[in-house]
This record gives sequence, structure tokens and C-alpha cells, in this order.
Amino acid sequence: MRLAYIDALIRNKTGLGETAETYLVADSKKGAIFISRESKENIDFQGKISSVGIERAIERQDGFGLYDNYAGIPVVGVYRWLPKQELALLAEISQKEAFAPARQLARNILIIGLFCAGVLLVGINLLSRQIVRPILAISEAAEALAAGDLSQTAPVMTENEVGLLAQTFNQMAGQLKALVEDLEKRVQERTSELEFAKEKAEVANQAKSAFIANMSHELRSPLNAILGFAEIMTRSQTLPKEHLENVSIISRSGEHLLNLINNVLDLSKIEAGRITLNHKNFDLYRLLNDIEDMLHLKAQEKDLQLLVERTNDVPQYICTDEVKLRQVLINIINNAIKFTSDGGISLRVAQKSPPSHSSKILFEVEDTGAGIAPEEVDKLFEAFTQTETGKQAQEGTGLGLPISRKFVQLMGGDIHVTSQVNQGTIFTFEIEATVVTESEVVESKIPQRRIIALEPNQPRYRILIVDDKPLNRQLLIKLLSPLGFELKEAVNGQQAIEIWDDWQPHLIWMDMRMPVMDGYEATQKIKATTKGQATTIIALTASVLEEEKVVVLSAGCDDFMRKPFREADILNKMGEYLGVRYVYEEKEIKLKEKEETVESIEQKVRVLSEELKQQLKDALLTGNLAGIAYIIAKISQSDNSLAEMIQKYCDSFEYEKVLNWLSDE
Repeated sequence: MRLAYIDALIRNKTGLGETAETYLVADSKKGAIFISRESKENIDFQGKISSVGIERAIERQDGFGLYDNYAGIPVVGVYRWLPKQELALLAEISQKEAFAPARQLARNILIIGLFCAGVLLVGINLLSRQIVRPILAISEAAEALAAGDLSQTAPVMTENEVGLLAQTFNQMAGQLKALVEDLEKRVQERTSELEFAKEKAEVANQAKSAFIANMSHELRSPLNAILGFAEIMTRSQTLPKEHLENVSIISRSGEHLLNLINNVLDLSKIEAGRITLNHKNFDLYRLLNDIEDMLHLKAQEKDLQLLVERTNDVPQYICTDEVKLRQVLINIINNAIKFTSDGGISLRVAQKSPPSHSSKILFEVEDTGAGIAPEEVDKLFEAFTQTETGKQAQEGTGLGLPISRKFVQLMGGDIHVTSQVNQGTIFTFEIEATVVTESEVVESKIPQRRIIALEPNQPRYRILIVDDKPLNRQLLIKLLSPLGFELKEAVNGQQAIEIWDDWQPHLIWMDMRMPVMDGYEATQKIKATTKGQATTIIALTASVLEEEKVVVLSAGCDDFMRKPFREADILNKMGEYLGVRYVYEEKEIKLKEKEETVESIEQKVRVLSEELKQQLKDALLTGNLAGIAYIIAKISQSDNSLAEMIQKYCDSFEYEKVLNWLSDE
């Protein structure tokens, strides 16, 4: 067998490369092998050789495959068993050489693929720009439109769907611009209308404020004269007893009228937003006791029980508007007494919030009265409106509860009502208050004895009275002249300046509203001079507006007093600023030094006329301090010791004892 011929034939026909070899293998126990002499001529194999191709060929199999040859080199081989020769013919080439063209082809394909991909990407990018650019332009226009640039439009770059979208967007932008311009025009019109309405409201509010001020001045000024002259007349030692009683009636009626006027003015101030809180440190426990003392006998007259209860955690010393809180409680409890015929009234006080510097205090007034129909509950807080029960009672103006509710709201709470007809009513409200210490509470001490003269060895105090109303000037002259003050009067600010410059008074009582020159201008001109600084100027005004006090003080006045005033208030102010020392009607006598047995007091009270006792009882039940003073003054004319005893108990708010004396038969 010519192996070289076979090898050459195989190489030529198959194109085998340099690593190809052809060899014959005999199935011999010694493993004798014939190998192509061109490639393996000088190699002599000793022993048996083996590979996958050799093993399969010797096993009489024909085929091809990838395997490691007898030398361990990865090859692509073809093997065939030659039965006639009893030999296996194998032709092999290394895998590296065999697959070299395939690898080259793969590299070429990869290079071509990458090149094509790059070209494709460039094309896609260029194409996407053509597609995306109009969309981006629309998006930018939309963003500008959203930012408020209503003049922004989108460019129409194509005639396809994107171009149609741009055209539609521009139409929408135009419509939106028109709508916004129309809306701005309407807003501008409404704003102008609102500004005009606001100006009208401000003018109306100013007119209302002016009305309040005028009402205050025009109503309180004559009341000042009525109450003031009534107080002077009660001091008369020559006035017959029946005339004193008539004066007392005038005084009580004036006080009642003043209370009604104050209610109306309070409501007007509330509606105008001109009312404010006057915070004060006070003893809440004492306030509750005073109210109980004041109203207890009034409840007893109707055989009703009045209970005042409070929990232990209620703070004793607080800071809020004491006057308004007192007024609210008296209004609600008075209503409860008025509309309750059987049972009683309970005032319960508790702390709603945990103890701290700021506290919420809960008040609850419950009665067993006629109750209120559900449909009438809302009417309770409407000004000048009364329920059917209130109309039947034919009492009141319908202002107490509306004002009380506004006061409570000012103090940080609200009033709530629950009621059942024929079972009773519960009024509940809460207020916010600051907790203070006992040392922060200053109790006012008002002299309780009547002043009858000036102490000797004092300067002759010059007092200038400035008021355009003759009655108001005459009232002050009647009050001050008997005590020994040197007085002059002026009818306007200009005349006051002339008298002040020539006479140099120690103190000026200055009315603030006058013709020619008002009190503000006159005060400013006086206080602008060096010698004017030494003159005390106290404003007398009928205004009820709290901010009026700030205006008056900023004009240069040293202090501020409202009309109507009491004699004691006038004299106390003069003592405060001038150091005036007074002679009182009688030296203060301690209770131990002048004791009266209960029996003797009751006997003396029985001697009083029924009308006088009823007047004193009414004054005590309503807390009318001026009325109490008038009645005591009348009693002193016939029994000075009894008057002093009643005065002492009233000064310590022991009204119940006095009322017990008056009620005993």
C-alpha cells in the first residue's frame, strides 16, 4: 500500500494544510503503526498509541469528529477501517488550522456587522432628530405656556401628525390666552368693585364708630348731670325725707338707663370690632363669692336655691377681664332666676385643661326653669330678640345673652345651650385665663367715708373746669366748691388756654369734645410749654371706646375718667395727683369699738319705711353700688349708727346679712 500516494491524494483533494497527516494503524497487540513518511518519517513509536479516532477505527467504525490525536493535539479527523488490509486509515488536521477560515469569516462578519450597526445608528439618530425635534419644540412651547408665557407658540415643521399636533397646540394656546386675558379683565373689574366696596365699608365703619362716639357723648353726658346732681342732693341735710326718696328713684332709674345704654353701646362696639379685653389680676374665688352673695337673696325671694360649686383644681388667682366675666355670670344667673319658679340654680366651675401657666376654666349654669323650645335656642343670641318665655315675662331687652356670648368669645371660648321644655336649661361656657400668684393681685381700696372738707394747712388748690355744657361745669362746681377749692370755668379749649396762662391752675378737668378748640388741641398746647408740664390735666369724656383712652393720653393728658362719674372718683383722682388731704364725715371706728347687737340692728331696721327697705333690698340684689350709697346716706339722716353698720357690712360684701335684716318681719 502506497501511503505516500494516499497522503498526497488526500491533501490535494481536500486542501489539507500544513498540520495535516495521514497514517495507517494496525490492530496489533504491539500497536505497530504506519505513518505517512513525509511527516513522520523518522518517528518510531514504541508500544501502543491511542486516540478517539484510532479506537473507533480499530473497532471497525467509519466516521469523523473532533478529538485529541495520539499526541494530545486537538484535531479534526476522519477515520476508516480497511477490512481487506486489516488497517485503519486516519486523516487528521489540527483544529486551529481547520477552523482558521471560520474564525476569519466570523471576524469579517463582526466587522461588517459593527460597521452596519454604526451606519444604522447614525441613520436612526438623524431620522429620530427629524421626528423628535418637532415634538421637542411642542414640549418646550407647552412648558413656556405653563410658566405663564401666553405668547408662546409651537413651530409647525412637518405636515404629518406632529405638524397637526403643533397646529392644534397653537389653537389651544390662543384660546387659553384669550380666556386668561378675559379672566384678568374680570378679576380687575371685581378687584375694583371689591376695593370700592371695601372703601364704602370703611366709610360705613367710620360712620358707625362716629355714631358710637356721638351716642356715647350725647347720652352719657346728660346722665352724668342727672346722676351727679342726684348724688349731691342726697347729701343735703335740709331736703325732706320724701324728696330724698324721689331723688333715690331718679338715681336708680338713671343707673338702669345707664346700664341699658351701656348694653347698646357694647353691642355696637362688638359689631364694629372696637371692643377689647381689659386684663386684670383678680381673685376668682372672691368673685364667685360676691356673685353668690349678690344673687342669693334674690333667689330666696322666689324660694329657689342658688348653689355655687367649684372643683379644687380651679385656680384662685387669674388674669382676664374681671368686669366682663362678672357681667356674663350675672346675666346668665339673673336669667335663670327670672325664668325659674321651682327648684334652683347651680353654678359649677371646673378647670378644663391640666394645671399650667395658662388655664381653661369651664362655667356651667343649670336651672330647673321653664326651658327653651329647640326652635328658639338659636334666637337666644340674636340681639333684640326674645323667646316666647321672655316675651311672657315682659322683661329685658334681648341684649344680655348676645353681649355675654361676644364677651366669652373675646375671652377665648363660646357659650353653648342645652334645654328641655319644662325641665330646665344648662348654659355652658369656657374662658382662657392666665394663672397668677396672690402677690400679683392688687385689691382696689376705695375710701368708704364721705368727704366733707379739706384738711387745714394746705395750699389753696386752683381747679379749672373746661366743658362746653353748662350742666357739666355746674355739677363739678357743686361737688368741689363746698370743700374749699378755688374754681374757674371755661367753655372751650381756647378760653381754657387763656385762663391757664393767666391763672396757673394746679389741675384742669378737661372735656375733650368742644367747639372752637377741643380738649386734645388745648392739652397739646399747654403741655408743649415748660410751665404746662407742672399742670395736671385729667380728661373727662363720655366716650366708651377703650382706644379713646390711648388717644387722650397720647395728647398729653395725665389721666382719663369717663362720664358719668361718682363724687368719690373725682376727689380720689385729685388726691392722687395733687396730694390733697380730706376731712371725712366721721373718723373710722372699728367694729369692736362700737358694737351693735343683732337685736338692736333688727329693731332699727324695722323702724325704716317699707319703701326705703325695698329700695335698699333692690340695690343690694342688683349690686347697684351707687344706689346702695344713696340709700345709706338717707338712712344716716335719721340713724347714723345704723347707716354706719350697714355701710361696714356692704363694704365687706356681706350683703346677705343686711338682706336678712331687711327680710325679717
